[in-house]
Amino acid sequence: KSQSTNPRNTVIIMRTTAIITYLVPSIGSIHALSSSSVNNNSHNLKPTTVVAGATGYIGKSVVREAVRQGYRTVALVRDLEKVSSPAGKAMYGQYFEGAELVKCDVCDPEELTKTMASLGEVDSIISCLASRSGIKKDAYAIDYQATYNCLEAGQAVNARHFVLLSAFCVKNPWLQFQKAKLKFEAALRKQEDLTYSIVRPTAFFKSVSGQLEVIQSGAPFVMFGDGEVTRCNPIAEADLATYLVDCIVDEERKNKILDLGGPDEPLTMKK
Repeated sequence: KSQSTNPRNTVIIMRTTAIITYLVPSIGSIHALSSSSVNNNSHNLKPTTVVAGATGYIGKSVVREAVRQGYRTVALVRDLEKVSSPAGKAMYGQYFEGAELVKCDVCDPEELTKTMASLGEVDSIISCLASRSGIKKDAYAIDYQATYNCLEAGQAVNARHFVLLSAFCVKNPWLQFQKAKLKFEAALRKQEDLTYSIVRPTAFFKSVSGQLEVIQSGAPFVMFGDGEVTRCNPIAEADLATYLVDCIVDEERKNKILDLGGPDEPLTMKK
């Protein structure tokens, strides 16, 4: 397939009811996109989307949103007991209602490809995979290799679109997980079998609130410079999940890297 692999840099401000996209460097190109038009198409078509990293913080919200939009949603789960036990149902039940839970280890490429083939026609894959520790071994095993396994499995079953949950911080790759994510981004952009959307969100509200809890508990906290050096506009997991699922059919987001932040003014560490 002949596709453009030159993504346009974007800065995106997201709200619950609308998404306003500022395209850089063409500052004059500003448009508002209502997600309702995308959702209506989803309810009519109801293709299959596969979510990898489904039990993660963002992954479980993506599963719920994909179901809400009318997709046949397959959640890949390495350990079914994690979600089917009483404790698992209490934690994940509200997120996985209406989804198909499929046991699969994404670190095993052969098992993953067989699993994908058994699902019938797969339209899209949303990868929310992320290493837990961020150390080199784990980062390259999950943020690169396991995610690459998902891409290859998608290619094997002729999937159409791949949505990648990356991170805004990969722009300055100091850490191993950032380098691993960038390596996969490069591989995704190079291939021509699937269209793609690479979404790079800023910090989640959970991360910011976690830092606040550290301070409130009286524990030490590292602040860079005078507290004004770094800043971010955090994003809610539900808003991010909606954006990721909307990427499946939004032509404006095809073959692009999309920087995504919340609707408020950026917060500094001092604030």
